[in-house]
Amino acid sequence: MKLTKKKEKYFAEKIEMIKELEQQKKQTEEALKDIKDEIKSFMDKNKTTELEVGVFTVHYAETKTERFDSKALKAMDEELYSKFLKTSTAKRFSIT
Repeated sequence: MKLTKKKEKYFAEKIEMIKELEQQKKQTEEALKDIKDEIKSFMDKNKTTELEVGVFTVHYAETKTERFDSKALKAMDEELYSKFLKTSTAKRFSIT
């Protein structure tokens, strides 16, 4: 689709804003991970699953969950696996 110069400038600014915000989000997520890892490391070293800090209580404990292993089912019985496949449709938004 051909855009007018005005629309092209407008969308270029929006795309630049998206890219900048995505970079900030990535940096924020990395900083959060680093801080959480520091607290988890402290708790591991001190062999504790609960840490009281002021009005906050941090919990860091092992949990167990059960999940369905669809890859194993597919390897064991591909026909049965295919009977339970559900197709969904979505629109993908990407900037290259």
